[in-house]
Amino acid sequence: MRLRNDLSRGRQCRHPQHPHKWRPGAATVELALLLPFLCFLFVVAVDYSRVFYFAVTVQNCARNGAYYASNYPNNNYVYNDIYGYTSLDDAILRDAGNLSPAPTYEVKYGAASQGPFDQTTEPSSGGYVQVKVKWTFQSITNFPGVPSTVNLERTAVMEIAPDMPRFN
Repeated sequence: MRLRNDLSRGRQCRHPQHPHKWRPGAATVELALLLPFLCFLFVVAVDYSRVFYFAVTVQNCARNGAYYASNYPNNNYVYNDIYGYTSLDDAILRDAGNLSPAPTYEVKYGAASQGPFDQTTEPSSGGYVQVKVKWTFQSITNFPGVPSTVNLERTAVMEIAPDMPRFN
């Protein structure tokens, strides 16, 4: 490929068949036009990832609450204090330190793992416990078409631990 001089600009042109005029500010104008849109996409992507992060946190709260409410750390077990929960509130809210305000929860009991979960007190033997944790996510974006709040609700179900026999 032969280079020829573009006498009108004093620069060399690589394509002699298509002598284009030099546009030194074109990239700057294109960036100025696209930068707000790219920033908007970045902020929405950050908000979207925050929803997933907080959904995992709410799920962990529900799982910890179901673990505690399923009576696994009862007096007959050797490893009673393995997680160090002192109450159901502690079990659910320990992972929720970065959620403001604190999530709400409800605990219900049922005879089968698929439900219905309509009892509010623990059955005398057997059964399942369901812990449902709810929290409202507030987004940092406030644009039309992007929701400003997302209601997160996660549920965990566990079998209630049977009492272990004592071997004396």
